[in-house]
Amino acid sequence: MKKINLKENNPTLSDLIDNINESNQAAMITVDDDKKAVLVSIDEWNSIQETLYLLSIPGVKDDLIEGKNTDWSDCTPLEQVEW
Repeated sequence: MKKINLKENNPTLSDLIDNINESNQAAMITVDDDKKAVLVSIDEWNSIQETLYLLSIPGVKDDLIEGKNTDWSDCTPLEQVEW
């Protein structure tokens, strides 16, 4: 994670937002050792929120782990799935 000290560098908010979106990485913004924040792109924020939501549903985590551990030969091919 990139660290940006606002006392040492004084980038504009627009520059910070552009940099975050271009690099697709979060940035830790500091004023001093006690005051910190993290800036992420809206796409990353939405992804985090979706992950937290899905993991809050009872059983989803266990289903994902079970699916990950299932052998492909035990799965039904997509073209055979009836919707």
